[in-house]
Amino acid sequence: MNEQQRQAHVERIRRDGYTIVENAIEDSLISSLDEALVRLERELDARPAMNGFEGHKTVRIYNLLTFGHPFTDVPVHASVLPIVEQILDAGCLVSSLSSIAIDPDEIAQPIHADDMVMPVAKPHVPLVCNSMWALTDFTDENGATRLVPGSHLKDNPVYGGSYETVPAVMKRGSVLIWDGALWHGGGANRTGTRRTGIAMN
Repeated sequence: MNEQQRQAHVERIRRDGYTIVENAIEDSLISSLDEALVRLERELDARPAMNGFEGHKTVRIYNLLTFGHPFTDVPVHASVLPIVEQILDAGCLVSSLSSIAIDPDEIAQPIHADDMVMPVAKPHVPLVCNSMWALTDFTDENGATRLVPGSHLKDNPVYGGSYETVPAVMKRGSVLIWDGALWHGGGANRTGTRRTGIAMN
């Protein structure tokens, strides 16, 4: 990615609250992440949290950095880190690295903003910059993250409210990057296959 392309992504985040970097992750890293997650899910006996926010048919594995390679390659990836650093700054910190696997028949997650817990008036300068790494294709049917464009410039959504959204449709190997103030939520999976991503805050 050249500097002009990088700046276009940064400007899109500032304007719309999000951007999608196509073909950001090399196949070898995707395969390594897939294999490691399958192994961890089995070893940890990971299961859905069974609540309205984390889902009843969504398997999440938290604190992935504690498991070392290949997860340590994610925060420093050259396709994403330079964009995040321009939204935040070069001293930004990783708060969370987790996998989110949405299985068939999962319902949509409530729309929320990831910085809602911070007692800071909106709009404000970006405090959080998130990314979702597509290890499978993300489609409207299989639970692609739903976004409310431009909502990072508004107050917080009403939890459980109904909002018009657009799905972050992207191919395997792409990365969605968004301002933590953007209203969003995981989509419903109406297919027969799992949708898998890695979320980094």
